[in-house]
Amino acid sequence: MRRESYRFVAVVLFVLLQLVAPHDSWAQKSSKLEEQKQRVEQCKRDLERTKSEVSELKRQKGSATQRVERLTEQMNLRTSYIAETERKQDLLQAEVSELNIIIDSLRLELEHNKKIYAEVVRVAHRTYQHSSDRRYVLSSTSISDAAHRMGNIRRIAQQRAELAEAIKRQGRELVAARRELDARSLELDSIGRSLHEEQRSLERDREEAKRTFQQLTEREKMALKEQQRQQKELEKATRELRKLTEGNKVGSGFSKSTKSLNLPVEGGSTQLMQTNMVKIVGSKGNPVRSIYEGKVVRIVSDNTNHSTVMIAHGHYVSVYSHLSQIRVAEGDVVQRNEQIGVIGIGVDHKGTMSAYMQFMIINTQSSAPMNVMDCFKK
Repeated sequence: MRRESYRFVAVVLFVLLQLVAPHDSWAQKSSKLEEQKQRVEQCKRDLERTKSEVSELKRQKGSATQRVERLTEQMNLRTSYIAETERKQDLLQAEVSELNIIIDSLRLELEHNKKIYAEVVRVAHRTYQHSSDRRYVLSSTSISDAAHRMGNIRRIAQQRAELAEAIKRQGRELVAARRELDARSLELDSIGRSLHEEQRSLERDREEAKRTFQQLTEREKMALKEQQRQQKELEKATRELRKLTEGNKVGSGFSKSTKSLNLPVEGGSTQLMQTNMVKIVGSKGNPVRSIYEGKVVRIVSDNTNHSTVMIAHGHYVSVYSHLSQIRVAEGDVVQRNEQIGVIGIGVDHKGTMSAYMQFMIINTQSSAPMNVMDCFKK
């Protein structure tokens, strides 16, 4: 074999080895898809909780108002679950499309490389039959030239072996990619069936809510509509708070499992207003304190000269309403039990004057209300 032939084979092998680098992209699950799966699972847990509450109300023959409230919450959660699942479906479909492209590319590359490798093997076989390697070395002009030519022969043999191994690896990648595609396709089919069932369930929820709503008195209907309006305002406020708490690390140790905290008003009496809101009655001049370390993200004043202070603890926000003499400013970092203001004085609908405040906790990453009194349990 002439020197040019050896050079040609060596160059072909070198180029091929660069072309058969492993394909890693399909093997790495999209971080966006994984995050979306977590959001879907959270929505599913919230929905299951509400479904259980609706079933319990039916079992105990709860009032029509309570059933409508829970059914409305269930419909909203189911709508969110459907929307998040559809986003998951879109991300999964994009990955399936990408996998199809990668598989086609791998298949074509593998077929091409196998043809080239077969030709390299045939050249090697002819070389062996005609003792070309020996003649190639014996035709050296010097000892150093002979050593160089022997190195060429060994290098070509090594690169041929590496090419064979690379083609095997490429074949394994193709098999793995096809398996991954099958798994993703099955998951996509499952999501499609799940969405269909959830949409049917949503329609059933709507029909049941309509029937139950007709059982309400006009006064109950008005009260329910007002409550729904307030709920929408709360949801809007929660979205704004989510922006304010984004990236906040101060007080991130707080969670729905946190216990043994002190009331914002020491010695105050509590009246639960809703799951995540409580009215705390105290005495004139009582200091109001932060329940946990956090960052003051918003202070709002109303037309009665009272203020609301919002403190972020990680992605949770504690809200202290009907305060006077505010002691903090937006952006301040406060410590647990640090005074942030003084309890406000107000008059209730019976004309009775009292010192009280309203307290609530909002989880900006979940629509499920946190039981506000849990964190004060000893």
